[in-house]
Amino acid sequence: MRVTSRATTRPTRARWGARCVGLGLTTALAVTFGAGPASAQPGPQLMAEVAPVEYTAEVNPDCVDINGFTLEVDTDDAPVDGEVLNFSSGGQDGTITLGVTEGDQGQLLSFDFGVDSLFAAGAVIVKGGNNANIYDYRPTMAGQIEADETLHAPINPSGGFADLSHVAFCIVPDGDNT
Repeated sequence: MRVTSRATTRPTRARWGARCVGLGLTTALAVTFGAGPASAQPGPQLMAEVAPVEYTAEVNPDCVDINGFTLEVDTDDAPVDGEVLNFSSGGQDGTITLGVTEGDQGQLLSFDFGVDSLFAAGAVIVKGGNNANIYDYRPTMAGQIEADETLHAPINPSGGFADLSHVAFCIVPDGDNT
């Protein structure tokens, strides 16, 4: 009786070959889909009074989209350090002074309504990249804020904050000064 190892070796080799091909395809798919752009995230709170919440939609959010704020002041373009936004509501004038600085992860925004302002922010929408971060101050004790710092756009696929493209302030009467 003649025993050959080929009869049993070929199916074993074929099975191992199929396994290697399967493993190779699985690895290729994992690398292809796993290494794609990461979904954006709001990013850390840093020193801001409230944590950002990412807004992902096909259109840019407005203050009306955030629980019906009726007064919005928008930069229209990328905010500039030292920029002053002037607005009027109910016969009263208001200003918002902006600060834009460069942090370790990208651009950071600060704002100040001024000590004697009759207005404050109920929420701020910071747009950058494909999404926006919403800083909603209504849950805070005062339900509003006159100044804040280190606001930023969502994290982009490279891991840093997206560049600021525009900012919208959802304005409310300042309960401390009215």
